[in-house]
Amino acid sequence: MGDSENLKGSETLHKVKITSDYWLGKFEVTQAQWQKIMGNTELHPEKPSPFRNVNPDYPIVSISYFDIDVFLNKLNDLSNEYQFRLPTEAEWEYACRAGTKTAFSFGAFIHDSLANYNSIIKSKYTTSGTYQKSPEPVGSFPPNKWGLYDMHGNVWEWVSDWYAPYTTETVTNPTGPKDGVEKVIRGGSWYFGAESAKSSNRRVHEPKLWGFSIGFRIICEKKL
Repeated sequence: MGDSENLKGSETLHKVKITSDYWLGKFEVTQAQWQKIMGNTELHPEKPSPFRNVNPDYPIVSISYFDIDVFLNKLNDLSNEYQFRLPTEAEWEYACRAGTKTAFSFGAFIHDSLANYNSIIKSKYTTSGTYQKSPEPVGSFPPNKWGLYDMHGNVWEWVSDWYAPYTTETVTNPTGPKDGVEKVIRGGSWYFGAESAKSSNRRVHEPKLWGFSIGFRIICEKKL
């Protein structure tokens, strides 16, 4: 987990052990799925989502970390057998990499035919390409080797961890610190360049705030 080339220290390369199986959504949660659970209410009418109702298969965006808590509580109330949650940062990166050690699950470089990111931003990880200026319907680009779509680009994805610098030691099932100021988001988005879409890239966002290019995907596991 992490990146040996990262000079800022936030992506310090280290070993992680994950000891439990989990199912991760093959797609980011869509507007249609969100509305099925939450209804068609605009959560932030003072500054509504620019993509609301444009396409039901767009990933839901403009939702805060705390909004997702409400969604998950409602979803969990509907099932006696399964429970749903956000992935930890380690679970997310493990799934994104799909067994690879390169910057992207597709290799050391990425192309705009493989993911929805802003390829007009110069980067050593890509050649100049197109800028979609919006999300794309989930599944519009090829999946990684484990069948997961849009792990690179499209929209940022909230994970459950509070931000903290990585350790250099081997850790088992890390969940991040018990509290903090900012939560971690992963995967990059259509608005950001290739570097943000790396498997290892980490950004932070205050949990009470939302962003027009931040969404999420969820984990499903059997209830104990």
